[in-house]
Amino acid sequence: MAEQRVPENIVICLDTSRSMYRKDFTPNRLFSCINALKELISKRFEVDSLSTFALIKFSDTAEKVIDFTPSSYITHLNDALDSLACGGYSALGDGLALAIKTVIAELRKIGAKPPRILLISDGKIMKSTVDPLKMAKLAQGLNIKIDTFLVGEIGKTNILKRLSDISGGRYFFTNDSESLTRTAREIADDNYKRYGTDNDLISENPAFLRKIAADLLRVQDLTKDQEQRVKQIRGEGDYKKCSICFSDINPYTKGTFYITGRYCPNCTTPFHIHCLSAWADSQKDHIVKRSGTARCPHCFYLLKIPTEVTQIQKFRVLSRPSKEEPIQRPEIFPAKYIEDVAYLGEDALFNACPVCHYIFEKGQRAVQCGNLECNTLYHEDCFKKLKEGQCKSCDVKLHLY
Repeated sequence: MAEQRVPENIVICLDTSRSMYRKDFTPNRLFSCINALKELISKRFEVDSLSTFALIKFSDTAEKVIDFTPSSYITHLNDALDSLACGGYSALGDGLALAIKTVIAELRKIGAKPPRILLISDGKIMKSTVDPLKMAKLAQGLNIKIDTFLVGEIGKTNILKRLSDISGGRYFFTNDSESLTRTAREIADDNYKRYGTDNDLISENPAFLRKIAADLLRVQDLTKDQEQRVKQIRGEGDYKKCSICFSDINPYTKGTFYITGRYCPNCTTPFHIHCLSAWADSQKDHIVKRSGTARCPHCFYLLKIPTEVTQIQKFRVLSRPSKEEPIQRPEIFPAKYIEDVAYLGEDALFNACPVCHYIFEKGQRAVQCGNLECNTLYHEDCFKKLKEGQCKSCDVKLHLY
């Protein structure tokens, strides 16, 4: 069976601090890195034209030099690399934070490619407002691997190796231009799908989707340029009308768009948050529904639905029952005490407690609704907060014996 290449979105995060001007590499560290990166980009595009590259530089501050660029614009990538110069101190944590932010913005798009961060530095952290180790832990939680290249000598604290170890990436040490170029060629040619391993994009994980989904914009969050764009696209009178129900008034809460209206941060399409939740509930993608997110109907950008409305579709009738309708008292069911929620399987870990809306973690105690048609899970402390022990999902009365 022929091996299959997996196109990637690769963020190059390059140290341009003044220590990268040292001449232990010919002619200096930064110039050698630039040449190696050009080799990496050219070689990758030869074997896989669908991968893309973005470039971030960091010294005193971090800056995105060029966003994800395909093979047809390789000249733009080379020009961006040639524009770099040394100066300032090394804000490594800031550079890594911007790299992760760039990856997340791309993962929100439909059909996003697997991400990779290539961090190239001499490991000399002199000025950084962001802790790079915290960024590595964040990358680990988002399943983003950080491959690190240490250029020059190894210091007492090898921060780059720690970053790659935490995130599950690879660590490379190079002490001359030749070994740096060889490593770059190895990275360029290694995007094969490894059969027998999990190579699916993290969109299969509801908890991950919730973490990376973009927050909707409120009316007051729009910049003047964004507001003008919405007016031009939808007409002067429609920029505060929901694109799902075509009304200013929220059909669920009867409030105005200014209160419950939001905009997609990618295409600025307007929605009522309750209408977007209802639209998401009507879709067939169960993983997206479980994650409390939705794809924008216009541009398919991944959006986070506020937790206070994710349960709205469970209540089909908003008005109170009439006097003629007898109110049935809830049945009493025995609740089940779970010592470790992980015993229930991986799916249980992705459920959210209906009281605090946080997902469960391994080793955490939980209480499960005794109604076999419900089986809703609660954190142990959250269960104690239920009014009269009444399940928030199926309304039965629960008793923990």
